[in-house]
Amino acid sequence: MSLATYQDAREWSKAIRREVLERRMPPWPAARGFGDFANDRSLTPIEVELLTAWADGVTPLGPDVAGSSGAGRHDHSAQPRPPDLVVTAPEPRAVTTLIEQIELPTDLAGDRWVTRWEFRPGNRSLIEQAVLRILPSTLVGAWTPPDDAIAFPSGVGLRLPAGSRLMVELHYRKSATPQTDRSGAAFWFGPRPAHELRHRSLACGAIAIDRDADALAVTPRAAEAGASIELVARDRDGGVEPLSVVPRYEPGFPLTYRFRKPVRLRRGTTIELRSSAPGCSADLDYIDS
Repeated sequence: MSLATYQDAREWSKAIRREVLERRMPPWPAARGFGDFANDRSLTPIEVELLTAWADGVTPLGPDVAGSSGAGRHDHSAQPRPPDLVVTAPEPRAVTTLIEQIELPTDLAGDRWVTRWEFRPGNRSLIEQAVLRILPSTLVGAWTPPDDAIAFPSGVGLRLPAGSRLMVELHYRKSATPQTDRSGAAFWFGPRPAHELRHRSLACGAIAIDRDADALAVTPRAAEAGASIELVARDRDGGVEPLSVVPRYEPGFPLTYRFRKPVRLRRGTTIELRSSAPGCSADLDYIDS
């Protein structure tokens, strides 16, 4: 459904009401009450009430906020500075498979520290996920609509080595018509940070942490649509910290859950990853404490 104009939204008002009440839109598969995430896009009860009241009424058109006493106007002073590096496919490519990989050079003369990055979809309506890596295997992160630029916490950075090349894995939706795409990524650099961002791949089962660490984000993946998946940290004293609980995994929304505050994982903590279907996995972003 298009929500580009008021008239578009009005024509879909009943469908919007149904999707919102049944908690299908906006997509947020994580269970409520387990984890506090900075990128939580689920609606609050007040927001749900406002939308359903609008749909149940005469779908009134609100005031022109952008033109009334400055309220709601776009504040350009709050915008981040332009990126330090933008890498893009040299030309549009025909999309021939549902999963494609493109390699992009950075042409960096020296090592740089990434403090913020952004995936820039060339065909936004077609892309359902992008995974960005520094070759040969260093994970930068994953993007799903409607993610914006992803900023690391203050004092945290990811090393982008001199002359490095990037691999972008693109997951496309099916299309009945021929499609092209020209996607890329943007990066913002900063000084050498106090903490280097690290990644760890996890498989189903339990693994002990051999150092003190602060978890920044997790990306759980189940092998089957509809399967449940849980990521739990158990410390040596018996305390339990749910990192992510997804009752029904949706392959179309393999979200990265970014903690509002880093989660402390003391040395000896056991991370358990379990799913109702075999073959689960997860990516853990962390820093050494």
